[in-house]
Amino acid sequence: MTTANNLKITILTDDTVASETCLCEHGLSVLIELPNGNRWLMDTGTSDIYLENARRMGISLEGLKGITITHGHDDHTGGLAFYNRIKTDPPVYAHPYIWHKSYQFRNGQPVRVTGIPFHARKNIAPHFHPVNHTVQLDDGFYLMTDIPHKPGSYAPTAGNFFNEDATGPVPLIDDASMAVRTSKGIVVIVGCAHAGYTNILEAVHKEFPDEKITAIIGGLHLLNASEAVLADCVALTRQLKSDDFVFYGGHCTGTHALDYFRQAFGDQAIQPLGAGRIIEFSA
Repeated sequence: MTTANNLKITILTDDTVASETCLCEHGLSVLIELPNGNRWLMDTGTSDIYLENARRMGISLEGLKGITITHGHDDHTGGLAFYNRIKTDPPVYAHPYIWHKSYQFRNGQPVRVTGIPFHARKNIAPHFHPVNHTVQLDDGFYLMTDIPHKPGSYAPTAGNFFNEDATGPVPLIDDASMAVRTSKGIVVIVGCAHAGYTNILEAVHKEFPDEKITAIIGGLHLLNASEAVLADCVALTRQLKSDDFVFYGGHCTGTHALDYFRQAFGDQAIQPLGAGRIIEFSA
């Protein structure tokens, strides 16, 4: 449970570990414990590691208020193949396009099927709730989808296609983010930021124009971003952040991006994720 009146974020799955107790894999899963006591799971990684890490940390995932999915890629939905082990059948919320199968092409690598795995689809279909635009799911807790892509803005969707012959580029319009309101500002939690880092921050600012962003947590998919893109990200962050802003980057963020942000905001403001990390914010 959270400390009274605190928001508690626990990283259950990431590409690295912050605790020797935990396992890691390519994927992301985050447990969000709201000040009202309700608990939400964001994404489930690639396998059942989120469940194993929760067990190792002494965390029960029974009684979840719900599960939110940031997009349909298998490194965020594969763990839903083990949905039945949660036992209490929590509802699953996501953009309706997470069901679209897609293929990923990378030079020198086999074609990768990136859609929701079969058993995951079968498990969650009866419990699925489609979400378009911004919906408040709980006290101060929002799921934001259909984030507009500003013309010319960076949105990391390259290499993803609808067809196995690398035709039909996928715009990944299913990308979603979480926003949690706290007394110090908005905590933004993302999966891979396929909508684009600056697009997401601008959407959050439009939704909460009078509140600063106090933290950004998750995979920011900036590992292939150019210097110009990173400069735009830093400039917008500087404009929208609170004085005690902290950036927690993991999964697909990229070490170069973390170093770039660290040079802009200082060592204390830029932190890695890692399975087992626990982050708390005063509500």
